Amino acid sequence: MEPRFDHNRLPPLQTLQTFSVVAETGSFTAAAVELNLSQSAISRQVQQLEHYFGCSLFERHTRKVALTERGMALIPIVDGLLASLKTSFEATRTRVRSLTIRMPPTFARKWFLPRLSDLHSHHEDLNINIDTAWFLRPTFSVGDIDMLITYGNGHWPGMDVLPLLREQLTPMCSPQFLSKLGDPPEVQNLQNCVLLHSNPRHSDWTLWLQAEGAYSFQASRHQVFDTQDFAMTAAASGYGVTMGDLAFSRQDLESGELVAPFERIIDSGYGYYALWPARAEARQKVRAFSDWLDHACRASPDGFGADRSEASA
Repeated sequence: MEPRFDHNRLPPLQTLQTFSVVAETGSFTAAAVELNLSQSAISRQVQQLEHYFGCSLFERHTRKVALTERGMALIPIVDGLLASLKTSFEATRTRVRSLTIRMPPTFARKWFLPRLSDLHSHHEDLNINIDTAWFLRPTFSVGDIDMLITYGNGHWPGMDVLPLLREQLTPMCSPQFLSKLGDPPEVQNLQNCVLLHSNPRHSDWTLWLQAEGAYSFQASRHQVFDTQDFAMTAAASGYGVTMGDLAFSRQDLESGELVAPFERIIDSGYGYYALWPARAEARQKVRAFSDWLDHACRASPDGFGADRSEASA
């Protein structure tokens, strides 16, 4: 069977829906009942799709059908397309605005998700698709993200940049681990601890130790994680000491799951920013969400607009 591709034509939507239902039910008869069509209509639509792709999509058996290898490769693409269409159609019908926001996993779990209900209380028609693939480079094109929340120094030429949270660092550990640091805790005792990192360069620890005057400090062991959330979880379990960011740890400190044994809190000069293309249409699309973000961060003690007196260098 030769494929009959026409770059200017797509297979009819009904054939894709039929293909999806047959794959799910494993039966032309069951698919006919679900779609309120005749079995012969189901068979014709499947054949039409097979003719378009130039291959068999199902193995026919007496009482059931099963996807071929090509069919199995196609089904996730078709199901994803149908789900996307359904979401888009529902959003149009209900006037729901949808944005895709990429953000670091720790920002999402520790800061954004606890405030999601507040966002929806102010913007009931705004649906946020959370994307935590922070390692992917955004294009901001159709089908890509609408806004990027990322860590940095605030300089992204060609982008609108909204400062969100400043990074304030201090060591943190579990209450049970505290005794290993002495009474009162001493910086030199950190040398006998596992230092937990979400930064493979250990630059956050270096900044804090230098502020303490510990220029020749050498830890006995290091453990690196790919997110702050993992490092904080390991610290809370008693595995070691992490360099915690107050923006993401206040709830854990208030609950007593983590403690901050030292008085010094440093401002790294870095932080979290929201950015999107400096174009009128992009600004308009994210305006409601960016206004809410700005207000929420200014109300936070860790926001760039908050009182900085609590951070000591």
